[in-house]
Amino acid sequence: MPKYIDRYAKYALGILSMLAILAVTSSNRVFAAGQDITISPTSVNQVINPGATASGSFQVFDQGSSGYKYIVYAAPYSVMGENYNPDFTAIPGSTNVTNWIKFSSTGGNIKPGQTQTVNYSISIPKSTLPGGYYAVAFAETQFPKTAQGVTLNVRVGQIFYIQVAGPAVQRGTILTWQSSLFQEPPLTSTLRLQNSGSVHYISTIKVVVSDILGSPRYTLNADKVVLPQTIRRISIPWSSTPNIGLFKVNGTVTYLNQTHKLPTKYVLVMSHTIRIYLLGVVILIVLLVVLRIIIRRLRSRGHATKYRTK
Repeated sequence: MPKYIDRYAKYALGILSMLAILAVTSSNRVFAAGQDITISPTSVNQVINPGATASGSFQVFDQGSSGYKYIVYAAPYSVMGENYNPDFTAIPGSTNVTNWIKFSSTGGNIKPGQTQTVNYSISIPKSTLPGGYYAVAFAETQFPKTAQGVTLNVRVGQIFYIQVAGPAVQRGTILTWQSSLFQEPPLTSTLRLQNSGSVHYISTIKVVVSDILGSPRYTLNADKVVLPQTIRRISIPWSSTPNIGLFKVNGTVTYLNQTHKLPTKYVLVMSHTIRIYLLGVVILIVLLVVLRIIIRRLRSRGHATKYRTK
């Protein structure tokens, strides 16, 4: 193999390995290849006056089988699309919130079972306009390169939802509430919330799935943050949905100090297997009806021929 092809193959292998192994997630725990790094809490809400400083802390845990070195740093936080895919790159022209955040430690060495606390401060410049600003604090493992030249690192993050105090626009809307009439398991409902204001809000969602007699079968209670100038699509699946059944779905959404009732949706659930079985039964019934009609007609013709012979 030519050397330049071999070199490009190594580069491609390195990139693919990094994409497969590097975990960037808002959950509080990541495990890979004996590494088990955890951060708690995974998010924090801060309301801070312009020119003021707020402080706090988070914990980094090693629940794996080996110790490691880790680093701590801040990155911008935003989302892409209605599914809220996280983005940790700076938006051109926006405020670089990471400049406001200072850590008591930039990392260290941690042993299995050990917990380390990282303190932080958030200093808001006096000229900052009221509204929402967002960043994330990452704790990232630092391992030496493998024989293939790939670094196997993972990271976890704590999201900072920062509200700079002052008159900010707070405006939210329920765009759509859907739960299709005919579904296969799992029964899934979808809620889309819009934030057209300048600061985030927390929506408290309660969805109840009941049988046709009104007995609750599944209840979801969840809090979801909706960032300004975004639409958030929230999928609500019932993982234990039976293969067949008739259900009704309703609930409430509370945000910006108002509670909104979700209209009742009726849903007929049938699994693919049940649909095939019912289709087979219908086809069999139709065939039996057609066969019966044919037999009747043949018998009628037989009687008519008999009478004409007489």
